[in-house]
Amino acid sequence: MLWIRRRTARVEEGLRGELAASGERVRLGPVAASYRGATPGSGLPAVKGNAVAALTDRRLIVRRLVGEAIELAVAEIASVRDDRWFLGSYRGGRPVVIVKTRAGAELGVMVAEHEAWMSALRPPAS
Repeated sequence: MLWIRRRTARVEEGLRGELAASGERVRLGPVAASYRGATPGSGLPAVKGNAVAALTDRRLIVRRLVGEAIELAVAEIASVRDDRWFLGSYRGGRPVVIVKTRAGAELGVMVAEHEAWMSALRPPAS
């Protein structure tokens, strides 16, 4: 499991540098996360795994430690909810932050600061 910690630290550091260079305002992260997959047919990766997540004023970024990165424009977020079950999986009773896109796809992420992510991801009331 040591490689997971080392790889997570490298991905966090790389993402921090990328975000600093981009000029985007970082709202949360980068932090260690667990990507819990996405609904079938969404075009998003279905394979779950360890990741690093960050939220900026423009995008939600999920960098999986193995596999492709996921980026979702904040403007594409339709709603956010949480549940202890997501896509038929239950992970130790920990809540999953579930982001629904305007296209109807859902993706799940588990993070330590659950409530902060829920609050930051909620689209502003119109």
